[in-house]
Amino acid sequence: MMNQQIPKEREIINKSGNSELCIEVLTYSKKFLTTKKIIMTETQWLSFVSHISGMVYRSINMEAIPALEKEIFSEVTQDSIGMASDICKQLSNLHDDEKYLLSIHFESAKLN
Repeated sequence: MMNQQIPKEREIINKSGNSELCIEVLTYSKKFLTTKKIIMTETQWLSFVSHISGMVYRSINMEAIPALEKEIFSEVTQDSIGMASDICKQLSNLHDDEKYLLSIHFESAKLN
């Protein structure tokens, strides 16, 4: 999906403030998802792209998300949190809680 970006995907990537970095993280993520044999629907992918774009924006603007109550993520597998953590490490200046939000994308894609 990365090579043939749909217009909506390009629009979301452009909002990141650094399209090149956003594409780099998305390319890494796509390879990561492939190795984990996780396939996202087009809607899930666009939601994921939007989240990564927001993460890139927060990273370069050093904006933190509000702290989360981690208990609400108790149903999320450690595998998904670990995958999200790995992708979050591709960017600097992110709040540690970002991985919990990102992990939801993996959990929902695993249900496909």
